[in-house]
Parts: sequence; structure tokens; C-alpha cells
Amino acid sequence: KQRRAAAQAERKHGNNDLAEKMGIYAQLPDCCLMCEAPFDKTDREMLSSWNVVVREKEGIVRLYCPDCWTAACQVVEQYEQEVRDENNSQS
Repeated sequence: KQRRAAAQAERKHGNNDLAEKMGIYAQLPDCCLMCEAPFDKTDREMLSSWNVVVREKEGIVRLYCPDCWTAACQVVEQYEQEVRDENNSQS
């Protein structure tokens, strides 16, 4: 009985997670935040290659194309390297 009850509770909880994710999918923008390249929600290749950033507390969903995501990652990496270099020079 306990295993069945636990399994039922997991299924019930899983449906809430799915509902939340579908709500987020509905908020998905139609273009890249940076370059405004169009995004087709029905294209499987775009769905797998574009990046989505979700800030649940703020209710914000941001969408980035692969080119803008790569550029942003490079900027962050450069910044982190500069911070590391600065910390090493202070030591």
C-alpha cells in the first residue's frame, strides 16, 4: 500500500511540474533577445539548439540563438579570466 501511495503521489506531483513547464513554454518569446532572430516553436532543430533562461522568481523567460549564446559565454569567460588575473596580481 505504501509503495502504491508513494507512486501515486509522485505521479500527482509530476503533473504539477509538467503544468509549470508548459506554462513556461507558453511564455517563450518569438525571437532572440539579443539579435531578434525569429524563433519557430514547431522546429525541432531550433528547440534543441537555442538556449532558454528562466528566472522563476521574477517570471522572466529569455531566449537566445546559438550565435548570441556563444558570444555571451565568451564575454563571461573573458570577465572571469580578468577577475582571476586581478586576484592573482593582488596575492
